[in-house]
Amino acid sequence: RLRPFIVFFGESVPLIDLAARTVRQADVLIIIGTSLNVYPAAGLVRYVRSGTPIYIIDPEPVTADTNSRIVHIAKGASAGMQALTKSLHSLN
Repeated sequence: RLRPFIVFFGESVPLIDLAARTVRQADVLIIIGTSLNVYPAAGLVRYVRSGTPIYIIDPEPVTADTNSRIVHIAKGASAGMQALTKSLHSLN
């Protein structure tokens, strides 16, 4: 049998400690395709350094544990990345 490299509900997240360390070092955090309702992965947003921009790309409303630093782009992954790229380029 083949198993996709995903985490099913109720499973532990492999390498969560490494993910938290990586998020701590990020200059920008982009989260795609989640409502931030499933933990422990959703808790990674808490490891972002102060002042680091956070973008969530998901067509559905994001209501879980969000804060004012999080910018929600309510689009699918491809259209959301295009919108984010355009937005970031306009800042330069």
